[in-house]
Amino acid sequence: MSNAQTIASAQAGDRAAFSQLIAESATPLRAVIRRMVGHPDDTEELYQDTLLKAWQKIASYRADASFSTWLCAIGARTALDFLRAQKPWRERAQIAYGNECATDPDLGAEVLATLSEPSFTFDVHEHIAYCFACVGRSLPAEQQAALVLREVLELSAKEAAEALALTESVFKHHLSAARKTMTTAFDSLCSLVNKNGVCYQCKGLRMASSNSAHEKTDTIDNLDERIKLIRTVNLDSGVSKVMHDLFWRRTAEFEATGRGNCEQQSHCGRKN
Repeated sequence: MSNAQTIASAQAGDRAAFSQLIAESATPLRAVIRRMVGHPDDTEELYQDTLLKAWQKIASYRADASFSTWLCAIGARTALDFLRAQKPWRERAQIAYGNECATDPDLGAEVLATLSEPSFTFDVHEHIAYCFACVGRSLPAEQQAALVLREVLELSAKEAAEALALTESVFKHHLSAARKTMTTAFDSLCSLVNKNGVCYQCKGLRMASSNSAHEKTDTIDNLDERIKLIRTVNLDSGVSKVMHDLFWRRTAEFEATGRGNCEQQSHCGRKN
């Protein structure tokens, strides 16, 4: 059956045909959502919401774009609506979590247990991508979405604006603001991308892990180089996924309650 025939069958109510279309587009759809929201549980919920919306709207699909692009646009709007309904995270959410891990034996043991799993590898590139997404959650929703779609997923400005149901001029405004804020925030936070950054979490985790990748990552001194690196990372299936999923869940809990001090207290990984 050709792709056009599969689409026609799905539009006629054939769920098997629809499932076939989804199977061919699942990976990019999950990537869009995971990049935008980060949290693995939220990603799965929004992924399922997107599939339901796509099934309900399949009759309106006119093949002006590929089915995958059409589906990912629904996913991007679904993720954007989710982010709009959430309170932005604190810019230094990771500092707050790191401080709590340093003083709470149970939280610290939880992280160490993850690092000790035989299958675990601490990958610096994946951690930079995780941090980028985490800091992104402190941006206004439209800015976070614009940054992910244009810079990380490399959609054109026109494609990204259409995916978010924004005019191209409004989209570009959000993107410019996002780049400016992210440059400042990431520079002040991450010691791996800026030696003056206050967060030494990456170094501490690398020291605590018995298995590490990309140990000699040099300082990445501009946003474009960091984004280029981040594009190569799959947040949904990386070798450090189990640790980052834990971090997402705990940080989300802390941000919901405001728990933790965002001032640097823990010197995890720092040479004093």
